[in-house]
Amino acid sequence: MRLLFLCLSALLGRAAPALAQGQYAPSEVPKGFVILHSTPDYAIALASARQAATRLARPLNLHGYRPDKTLGLSASQQECENSGCRYPCYWPRGQDLAEQSDDISIEYSTSHAGLVKGYYLVVAASGPPNSTTLRQTLARVQRFYP
Repeated sequence: MRLLFLCLSALLGRAAPALAQGQYAPSEVPKGFVILHSTPDYAIALASARQAATRLARPLNLHGYRPDKTLGLSASQQECENSGCRYPCYWPRGQDLAEQSDDISIEYSTSHAGLVKGYYLVVAASGPPNSTTLRQTLARVQRFYP
């Protein structure tokens, strides 16, 4: 398995345009990820995520998302409605500029600008590009996924 460290922006390398006072559209927030695996099959992604959580001793956080034919992943109908959204709904990891996390999750590639659409991503960390969190997680992950 090959490890991927990815930094995204709306225009692949250029800063995403601000909407208002430093705000970005969700798919345009400059973000970095440590991606362990990508596959079009959710069951394979889930098995890989569970294995990574065990190997890396990190929590597996699926955020309550389940596979969905429309969006790839979705929260429950009740969660969507409680959040004021129509079902199905999905909030991609890394939407918040301040978010930095190193738990294991499954994300859907279609919700991130610059990625090939239709893949479930096993993510080990997210945060601002080149952040300390990403660098530390990448170093830890490379011991198990050279």
